[in-house]
Amino acid sequence: MTQPQETPGNEFRLLRERVLSSVRKLRHIELTMLQIEIIDQLMDGRRTATELVDQIFQTKPGNPDFQARYAAIRREIKNLESRGYVSTTLFGRDRPYRLTGHATAVLSSILPEQRKPRILGKWDLAALVTTAATAILLLTSRHCEEQVVFLLFALFFVFLGVSISSFAHTLRKVS
Repeated sequence: MTQPQETPGNEFRLLRERVLSSVRKLRHIELTMLQIEIIDQLMDGRRTATELVDQIFQTKPGNPDFQARYAAIRREIKNLESRGYVSTTLFGRDRPYRLTGHATAVLSSILPEQRKPRILGKWDLAALVTTAATAILLLTSRHCEEQVVFLLFALFFVFLGVSISSFAHTLRKVS
């Protein structure tokens, strides 16, 4: 049996559907052009805010426009940091910025085959809900037997440990 051959119209239609799907996903990320430029520069490696101003605007620190452009870069970096896309070290004077694992996952989700990643996974959410439910049961168990209270107390600390571990893992994703 022979396979049906792809006609140029079919190939074009498939390509168009993939591109439109990617554009729709890109629209949901809601990035400004300056943020896209910053992300593009950070894909090549770590950069300081001064290096980003130089590479995006071709403006050196002695230039009169440098301060305004530096402030714009810092504002957009803070916005990207608050969304979990960009991270830096806590200490240091001229700290280099980098893309987080979360940003890489979000950007790769633009591809038609990928789905948008979630910061808080199903198991993380389940651990938090279970910890909260156990805490509520523990607080309302005044008239229960001593063994039940002890069991709830032990379960609370087990689930609290799981929740803290989950929280640390989530922090690593976005920092």
